[in-house]
Amino acid sequence: MESIHAYLLNRIKYMEFNEQGLPAQGTDGAMWRRQEPQKRVSEDQLAYWKRQLEGAPVALDLFTDHPRSPTPALNNSRLCFALPQRLSAALKTLSGQEGINLFTLLLAAFETLLYRYTGQDDLLIGTRGIVRAETELNDSDDTGYGAASLLALRARVDGTLPFRKLLGLVRSVVVEAYEHQDVAFEQVVEALRAEHDAGRHLLFQVMFVLDDETPPESEGHEFRPSSKWIEGMAGIDLTLVIESATRELRGWFEYNADLFEEATIARMAGHWQSLLEGIVEDPSLQLSALPLLTEEERRQVLVDWNDTAADYSIDTCIHQLFEAQVERTPDAIALVYEETELTYRELNRRANQLAHHLQQLGVKPETLVGLCLERSPEMIVGLLSILKAGGAYVPLDPTYPAERLAFMLTDAGVSVLLTQRHLPAGEFKDGVKVLYLDEY
Repeated sequence: MESIHAYLLNRIKYMEFNEQGLPAQGTDGAMWRRQEPQKRVSEDQLAYWKRQLEGAPVALDLFTDHPRSPTPALNNSRLCFALPQRLSAALKTLSGQEGINLFTLLLAAFETLLYRYTGQDDLLIGTRGIVRAETELNDSDDTGYGAASLLALRARVDGTLPFRKLLGLVRSVVVEAYEHQDVAFEQVVEALRAEHDAGRHLLFQVMFVLDDETPPESEGHEFRPSSKWIEGMAGIDLTLVIESATRELRGWFEYNADLFEEATIARMAGHWQSLLEGIVEDPSLQLSALPLLTEEERRQVLVDWNDTAADYSIDTCIHQLFEAQVERTPDAIALVYEETELTYRELNRRANQLAHHLQQLGVKPETLVGLCLERSPEMIVGLLSILKAGGAYVPLDPTYPAERLAFMLTDAGVSVLLTQRHLPAGEFKDGVKVLYLDEY
């Protein structure tokens, strides 16, 4: 199919040729007749892209290690990887079982990765169109890369969606995109009149490219989304390229080194493989349930960061450990409550004072002391004082009714009660010595 640009060049040639007095009316008329159907097709396709991309997000909120420059960057780097042969074979098998091609499967997985990274449920991902070998390649360069157009694939993602369900949605988007690829990307951008950040690529900042893979819906066309085309492309933050010609799927992340550190992209590559492992193991899992962490990261989170065991002397009581801390840091803040701050020295002094009073009231080892207090500094003072006096505390919920608290005090055989004047437990006096710590 003849491009508009090529037509204009031919039209200029015709005008020059006509000025020489040579007849060319028939050629010009035939050219216009070919142009009219193309114009109608372009208008229909442009209308599709306007509907498809209306209201799409301006940017992908992918985290970066460094702030974005106001001008497009050209400092690209590459991190290569190879998927295990077992995983590669399982992915190809799964695509056949689901009735889709490998491009659609891996694109859906990449959309899932971006969703999990950003939390965005509306994504735009760029890719390459299909090179129509029987027409465009005749007028392109030797490589054929210039004949394919850019496509913006829109993904609407829901974390509760099973991955298998996402595959069908992605396939529909891909098929429609290829059916409407003949309109120039620049025309789509101009028609949308979308807001544009000078430091970002138009419409999308992330791309997915699969080399040597022809979508099954495009028989008769040669699919060449060449990796060479994306090298050094300004405004593209991240491109995932997969090569499928070998038994092992290989690829790389092409990334803007002004935004990302290599270690960050290396972690992403690890998460990408973990995600693919989870997909082939159970494609019915919801997107939010698919694994991302590598084995090393899981061990770090579940084992290393939970290795909090500490050796304490089995012959040392908790109030003695507290007293040892008082000796080490007497002036450090031990307790904060609203506007109140107590150092270890002050807290220990108040607890010792109350402990001596409890001993005078008969508290000794195996004596049960009721502790019915609201959350406050007095609660900590009371607890430490009971332990220092040698007794054992019986916790009582201050929100319980007075009758229930009275029953619990009697049933437990509590002889001393630490409470506050306004609490219902303070009304119980039958055989119990009551201390009001808010008045002590």
